[in-house]
Amino acid sequence: MSLVGRDTQLARLDDAVAAVLDGRFVAVEVCGEAGMGKTRMLAELERRAARAGLLVRAGHATQFEQEVPFGVYADLVPAGELGEPATRSRVHDGARRILAEAAAPGTALLLDDVHWADPASLELTEQLIRRPPRVPLLIAIAFRGTAAPARLVGAIDRLGAAAIVLDLPPLAPDDVQRLLTGVPRRRRTLILRAGLGNPLYLAALSRLPDRTLDDLAALAERHGPADADWLAGSQRRILAGLAAEITALAAPVQRVAHVAAVVGDHATIDLIAAVADLPVAAVVAAIDELDRLGFVRTDGARVLYRHPLIRAAAHALTGSAWRFQAHARTAEFLRTRRAPLPVVAYHTEQSAQYGDEAAAATLVEAGVAFAYEAPAQAARWLGTALRIMPDSDEQRATVELWHARALGRGGQLERSREVLQRLRHAPAPIRAQAEAFGVAVARQLGGFAEAAATLNARLARGDLDPFGEAKLRVELAAVDAFREDPASTVCHAQRALALLDPDRRVHVGAARTLLALGSLYAGDTAAARRHIVDAAGTIDAVSDADLRPYVEVVSPLALTEIQLGHFADATRHLDRARRILDVLGPSSASPYLLCMEALLHTRTGRLARAMDSAEDALAAADRVGSPEMRAMATAARFRSHLWIAGPAAVLAVTADSTGDTELPRSRAWRRTYRNELALVHAAAGHARTGLDLLAEDEARPSAHPPTVVARAAIAALAHAESGDFAGAADAAGRALDAATGLPYEHALARLSEGFAAFRQRRVERAVAAADAAAGGFAAAGTPVEEALAHHLAGAAYRAAGQAHQAGQALARAAAGYRDHGATWLSSMLAGTPVAGKVSLTPREREIAELATTGLSNKEIADRLYLSRRTVESHLNRIFAKLDVRSRTAMAHRLTDLR
Repeated sequence: MSLVGRDTQLARLDDAVAAVLDGRFVAVEVCGEAGMGKTRMLAELERRAARAGLLVRAGHATQFEQEVPFGVYADLVPAGELGEPATRSRVHDGARRILAEAAAPGTALLLDDVHWADPASLELTEQLIRRPPRVPLLIAIAFRGTAAPARLVGAIDRLGAAAIVLDLPPLAPDDVQRLLTGVPRRRRTLILRAGLGNPLYLAALSRLPDRTLDDLAALAERHGPADADWLAGSQRRILAGLAAEITALAAPVQRVAHVAAVVGDHATIDLIAAVADLPVAAVVAAIDELDRLGFVRTDGARVLYRHPLIRAAAHALTGSAWRFQAHARTAEFLRTRRAPLPVVAYHTEQSAQYGDEAAAATLVEAGVAFAYEAPAQAARWLGTALRIMPDSDEQRATVELWHARALGRGGQLERSREVLQRLRHAPAPIRAQAEAFGVAVARQLGGFAEAAATLNARLARGDLDPFGEAKLRVELAAVDAFREDPASTVCHAQRALALLDPDRRVHVGAARTLLALGSLYAGDTAAARRHIVDAAGTIDAVSDADLRPYVEVVSPLALTEIQLGHFADATRHLDRARRILDVLGPSSASPYLLCMEALLHTRTGRLARAMDSAEDALAAADRVGSPEMRAMATAARFRSHLWIAGPAAVLAVTADSTGDTELPRSRAWRRTYRNELALVHAAAGHARTGLDLLAEDEARPSAHPPTVVARAAIAALAHAESGDFAGAADAAGRALDAATGLPYEHALARLSEGFAAFRQRRVERAVAAADAAAGGFAAAGTPVEEALAHHLAGAAYRAAGQAHQAGQALARAAAGYRDHGATWLSSMLAGTPVAGKVSLTPREREIAELATTGLSNKEIADRLYLSRRTVESHLNRIFAKLDVRSRTAMAHRLTDLR
């Protein structure tokens, strides 16, 4: 990897060389943790010194020769040059003579890894620093900060201006980004999180697959007691090389290093002694040795690895059977000391055996306790408990229910459904709870009719207490909102509010949110505004801990806020949900929330971020196995992708089908999908296809103003493009009629009116409508649409012969497009459409770059958490867009495009 992020240090090296060229003595101290680039820095100093004409002499210490006197100077002062024996005085005198007799302009003595140096070498180096030969001379030493040679550091400190001290800190994130130029965005983020700015570790991490990087990133961020048991084969060898120095240590020190790696961040001296079966005194001595070498540090009684990657590397040096026993001993020790439940459960999980009732009880207790706060981890614990429990255990059905809940909340929807199906014959109370949770799983998988039928049947059976009925009605309101049945949504939400105790804030907030959304779908904008304020206030009063199990409620809350123009509130709520999900890890709530982020960023003009969020939503939907959420994410991506890359690029990655297999199953999102795809076709000049996509579902026409206005406005564009000006005017009028009380929709209707008038060459009306639209979009806070309106106004002004006004409007349009990354719109304004220009989406470029490295489709799918079919579909579209037929040709084409 290139030497980046060290500009300041390199400049000081130049100062050191300049001082010697000026006839002076200078000492350079290079200090840093293992892997920070000390040896690389000395190599740079050697290169600069040699280029300046200095005579370069180098020496280095090694871990294996600490008992060899003058080992650092073995190459500099060979015994044969001094005669035998190589006494202290002979070596000292020989070293001085070699340095002093060098030809001008001077000499550079570079000594690496002096933390390993033998005492005789340290003494000689100290003498050379304190009393250097009277010649132009540079002495540089490099060492680990955790094992600094005190006497050498003290000698350099006394030099004052003749000393240059370089401390090598971790690389800054921007520097790491420079190192990883060309690495796919998601992979770059994982390496950045796991490497913690250490160049050596970054190099090792770059050789690991994404799944391993995910776990190492979690380890780096201390997300619970994770370890490296998942490493295998070449991955284990890559990391083991980082801790190879441990293998040279004495057996007790190695054992302590291995135990500390297995036990993790909660390791204490007494725990390590118990697991390692060593006396406490031996453990203390070993820890001090590991501390001196820079592997670990102590925090009170705790023993911590200085870098999580080194812990994983030390862990990789152990055997699986040894680790099993170490985990078992650790679990037993922690259980007797009443350690925190997650810590005990973690080690119990790693050492559980069939029939171990105590282990099963610990895992069940932990799984139930963390089923909402850490569902993915809880699902693991509960799954292990079920594996070691006998089939006859009377608690098995209860544990399976909790397992299904944890799997579902952790985003493993199909596995959750499988477990729930096994509970159809469980005792009545368990069966009823499984049925209720199965509704949520079915909804997330797109089975809205199934979910509604189950809920209505349960409601009809009765026997529900008020809170039970309220929860059921909130779920029914959510299902009916997806089905775009506003009357039923409002009815169930209102009934839930009547049943709920005000102290049930999360459920009250959910009911108020769905009441607001249902009111908006019904076309009652004023009621929606009242209810969404109440909903936001209620949710804001809920703590993160209470909201965590119900974080998905933020999605309909944010959707309603976005559609009502409450962008600041939507941003605040989505940011809060993101923080909660960062703690939870993978979750079934992620795709929908990421879709909301994409919609918000698109509406507020942050197009690149919108594309990133939409791509993340697609990946999250693939991870949870939800085609429904994938279709929603595709709909959320259309608009930003269109503004950035143009209709040809969007259609190249979108199956051009209106069949149910390609569309969301929820009526609300299916309408959104068709509207957005119709806009893309209209922009591409496919007016007829766009109008076909906009055809109304007469069985249940939408009353939702954002949907109605969008459909009518896009229809006006399509009609105008096809020359049907009467149809365009009628559609624009319908858009205006439906836009009451919604500034964004009103501006959109005026924009469609202006476009239709412009195509009909009624330029004065076009100017008036476009200017009104620009003002409306500005007030609504939607800058890309504001730029579109200025673009239309500029074209209309120019057609009216008003050059000055045209120039001003077009300049505003250009600035708006440029400032918000609307590349395709900018090209259209400049008269250079990019319809034929190759434009890969971020996901396509990521897959293309991985494909050129020789990875198979399955390997790419595993790295990106996608299905193999998804990767194949992407590659087919990439080949079509690049007009190539092989991966080799694709690699050459990508090189040409860079």
